[in-house]
Amino acid sequence: MKTQYIFSAITKRFISKVSFPLAGNPFSEGLRTSRSDKSDSHTYTLLCNTLCAMRSALFAGLMIFLFLIPACVTPPKITDDKKPLSAGKKASVEEQEQKVNELFGRILSLTEEAEDRQSILPQMEALYDEIINKYPDVPLVEETYWRLIVLLIDEFKPPKVDKAEKLYKDFLGRYPDSTLGFNIEQAFGQSYYANKMWDRLLRIFTPHVKKFIATGKLDRPYHLFMFSEAKFNLGDLIEAEKGYKIVIEFFPKTTEGETSQKRLEEIKKLKK
Repeated sequence: MKTQYIFSAITKRFISKVSFPLAGNPFSEGLRTSRSDKSDSHTYTLLCNTLCAMRSALFAGLMIFLFLIPACVTPPKITDDKKPLSAGKKASVEEQEQKVNELFGRILSLTEEAEDRQSILPQMEALYDEIINKYPDVPLVEETYWRLIVLLIDEFKPPKVDKAEKLYKDFLGRYPDSTLGFNIEQAFGQSYYANKMWDRLLRIFTPHVKKFIATGKLDRPYHLFMFSEAKFNLGDLIEAEKGYKIVIEFFPKTTEGETSQKRLEEIKKLKK
């Protein structure tokens, strides 16, 4: 009974805010008449019960309507062209190539617009790094290694040799048979020679000398010649002499062969 009373009070409070005023309503007119006429108490009670029942029905219907609206709303469809890419989805090679071309375009714009090339070297370095690290499946990445290494050891003052050597190591791991490998080695050789970095020059060409000792094959004179030059300038004349003689034996008519002959004459003078 108490529960029914509470529900009735809530219902009446709600309906009083949303229902029509009783003035001009046939039920309200009948209600006033009923209150003045005590002989018609039965009719008065019937009208009150009917009104309460209608209000309760209205309230219940309104609640059901409000409850069903969200269930009937259909969420908008997301078309394929608007669907966001999942965080783990890898871009296709074509998409990567497009981004790489855009980055190369930015590098070209920098070089064309800059009055002082030294001022744009850090930006160029960052763009080359982005190509290598973000778009590894693009064929141009192989060339990007070469471009970045040359930039680091030829244009930065002083040269960024530590980063360049790390990139070279990564390059060899990814492209062990690349024809650009020799171009990179020449860049290192010229830079280290010009900057008198004999220890680094020796280290970078030692693997080629070891390969020659193991196989007896010497594809080109450059590696052994630069190895011998490093030994010569470090004061190891015995090893330098051995290297120069091998270069002359295998490649006598090359620039390296002719220079090796001159070095042997210098070594003879130094030994006296």
